Amino acid sequence: MPSKKKIYKVGLVDADLLCNGTRHPNLALLKIAGYFRDNGFVRKTSHSNTEGVSTYELLTNESNFEQLLDLDHIYVSCVFSFTLDDPPLLLTTLMTDKKLKRKVHMGGTGSYANLSVENGFAEKREEDMHRLENDVFLNKLENKSGAKGIDMRTQMPDYHLYDEFVSVMEAVKSSAKYYKDYKEYSIGFLTRGCFRRCPFCVNKLERKAMPYSNLNDFLDQERDEKGRLVRPYIYLWDDNFLATPYWEPLLDELIATGRPFQFRQGLDERLLAQNRRGEDMARKLANANYHGDFIFAFDNWFDRKLIEKALKIWKYHCPKKETKFYLFCGFQQTPTDDKKFQLDIAQIFMRICVLMRYGCLGYIMRHEDYKKAPLSNIYVQIARWCNQPGFYRNLSFWEYCYKNQTYWEEHTLGIKHDRLKSYEEFLEDLRDGYYDDKKICLTLKTCHDFLESHKAHKKTFLSFFNMSFKKMINPALWSRE
Repeated sequence: MPSKKKIYKVGLVDADLLCNGTRHPNLALLKIAGYFRDNGFVRKTSHSNTEGVSTYELLTNESNFEQLLDLDHIYVSCVFSFTLDDPPLLLTTLMTDKKLKRKVHMGGTGSYANLSVENGFAEKREEDMHRLENDVFLNKLENKSGAKGIDMRTQMPDYHLYDEFVSVMEAVKSSAKYYKDYKEYSIGFLTRGCFRRCPFCVNKLERKAMPYSNLNDFLDQERDEKGRLVRPYIYLWDDNFLATPYWEPLLDELIATGRPFQFRQGLDERLLAQNRRGEDMARKLANANYHGDFIFAFDNWFDRKLIEKALKIWKYHCPKKETKFYLFCGFQQTPTDDKKFQLDIAQIFMRICVLMRYGCLGYIMRHEDYKKAPLSNIYVQIARWCNQPGFYRNLSFWEYCYKNQTYWEEHTLGIKHDRLKSYEEFLEDLRDGYYDDKKICLTLKTCHDFLESHKAHKKTFLSFFNMSFKKMINPALWSRE
């Protein structure tokens, strides 16, 4: 008599999703789910009949303790380190309960990304990179080549893993676009690695960018009842796509699909200036069926000469389509080092100055160290201004701060303002007692507190705060006439 087949129940946990830390699916979990699907497991939902079959399911904050105890294995992926700073209840339960801990397989960059090399980063990264291929349970199953164990390079994701979650959330979220990343995109890496070795990056020990997955390994071909692609777009998580020597054939392959695509990590603009074929890179990218804004990175003020050289190339080939730059900041801030804090804020605006001149948007990317800065809320307010194109294009940072005040006064106190005042006029009102019986909103207060805390450089910072996109943009910078 044949032995009865073992039935397994597996839970999958997107740790960052539990604390609303992401608007896109976790790729590692999608691939793990795809691996179980390929091995005959059934995705469990509230409506599915899973009696007598092995199952996998996405666990959420609604999952109860009895449900967790009923599982044989629980795979947790955590991308962002801030998730573990204040873990949600479900994650805390999984990490601390003795009955559950033995079932938990946890990985992802969130558990080690902020470690220094001296404090064990290399060891933790190496362990994490091979965690799944060394997983005892996963090695009981087969990948599509017939070998034991999951192959993360070639594993097709299960793009339906989040379907029930999204359906529930769309019923309570006002914006239908909020969850489009879960529904409309094929997601993957064509290349992995980078040669820049930035100290804040998870790739800080890498030395090169090389091909990783084939496009067909994650390109979804599902169509609806009318024959339309369910996921018509592609987005890529490549660390530094343009740094690989194979960028051109890979880019040609993307273009050949006919599907709009985008690189979410930010492309390395400096390579347009550093690579002998930088003009070709710019021309091919600019003419591709690109989805959304082109996103580059301007993480370090000391790269400004390379960035400007590259911008002259890029804007010549792509003068009209929106171009955005990630602006990294807040790294290694402390409560006591005011000089470092002051310099960091100054360099944010110095980079924004370059971008405005070339007609480009900025997007503030804060390292979680920003919270340790002497006046951390200034980072929050700069991000709220800079990361919203409507504000960035039409208001200086000072005008944005003051407009927050006038908006509050109009909608709370019924006081209308016919214009936005300068900082000097605001100080006059402050001295004359205008605000004695009125609350100064946090945005304006933070701006004022920062300027008053740095009086020696107040004039310089005020000039930064008054920078206007409309006045600074200069098309002559990239014209070749």
